[in-house]
Amino acid sequence: MIVHGWGGDSRGNWFPWLADALRENKFEVSVPDFPNSEFPDLSAWLHYFKNNVVINSETILVGHSLGVPFILRFLEEYSKSVILGRSSNDDSRIDSGQKARMTRAAFLVAAFDKPLGIAEIQNFVDKPFNFAKIKSSCESFTIINSDNDPYFPLSIGKKLAKNLNAKLVIEKDGGHLQNPSGVFSYPKLLNEILESQGSPE
Repeated sequence: MIVHGWGGDSRGNWFPWLADALRENKFEVSVPDFPNSEFPDLSAWLHYFKNNVVINSETILVGHSLGVPFILRFLEEYSKSVILGRSSNDDSRIDSGQKARMTRAAFLVAAFDKPLGIAEIQNFVDKPFNFAKIKSSCESFTIINSDNDPYFPLSIGKKLAKNLNAKLVIEKDGGHLQNPSGVFSYPKLLNEILESQGSPE
């Protein structure tokens, strides 16, 4: 599952390349297009995700930029409670593995969890995150941030990695790790995903 950021879509950045590379490694991949990405609303994104995507205990989440706080809010809100696309009140539909751990791994690229002074995305980060709930919903986390991101300092990624007990990967001179920074493919991220899983789904 690949989650785009503010103003993005499934066709942008390295998302198509990564989706194809993962499919070549026998993963099933979804890259949803979230509504109104230029003026994103967290509740609308959560509603869209809940009604259009099915998550299970083998799911790997990949988020870029605003996709990162979205994934964190999703894991926080739906921790141990639902399989998306199904009734959250029907526990009989949730197997023991789902109850124990909702997702397998999260790879968070250009990751932040603090307000950046950008009004359009403030609603994603306008309150503190409950990291205990988030960590209860996912088996492992990897943070990949650049040392010269133009939008926020590396210290934000380092603090987030600490809060999530995450592996931290620092890219040198990577900017915001997107097309304008020259990142159209992302072999390092692919390798991180494959190595963390041992073998594809």
